[in-house]
Amino acid sequence: FALTGTAQKKVNLTIKHMLGTTPFAFSTASSNNLSQSFNITRVEYYISQISIIHDGGKLLSVPNKYILANGSANVNEELGTFAVTNVEGIKFYIGVETPANNADPSLWPSTHPLAPKSPSMHWGWSSGYRFIALEGKSGSSLTTTFEMHGLGNPNYFQQTIMATGVNSGSNVTINLDADYTQALYGINVASGPIDH
Repeated sequence: FALTGTAQKKVNLTIKHMLGTTPFAFSTASSNNLSQSFNITRVEYYISQISIIHDGGKLLSVPNKYILANGSANVNEELGTFAVTNVEGIKFYIGVETPANNADPSLWPSTHPLAPKSPSMHWGWSSGYRFIALEGKSGSSLTTTFEMHGLGNPNYFQQTIMATGVNSGSNVTINLDADYTQALYGINVASGPIDH
């Protein structure tokens, strides 16, 4: 008889912050698909309930993993070590699921993504965390302030991205790009909306 098994691999997630095809930088002029100029002075968002798609469409949940992505640094997170051969994609939610979304952020250790942050990512008990905080300047002279904060349990949403993992020995890396011109796709930022 033969023993077969899948080797354990450390799975990593990288997310490069982008403005179209250009690496993201704060206060860099760009435009959306409506040809409206903007720059971003703050971009932060939560990633939670991560699942790895592997080996013919199998789903593997990554337990208790929260990522607070911030435009100031690309994401480079170890998701864990799992019995996978080929990684085919990733599923995750943007935001924080209930009941964690409506719990007390001060109960988390200070280094945890859900602990209190500055600037704050927590809106209050009833709404919970800011799932996304996107702020900047817009208008022809980039002097009009815009703020878009996604929050509230109904705005918790899933993303599925098919992306072949890059194998390197006992490591596999899922490489994603986050294009923030697409975050403002179809949104009129010329008058500086402030939406929470």
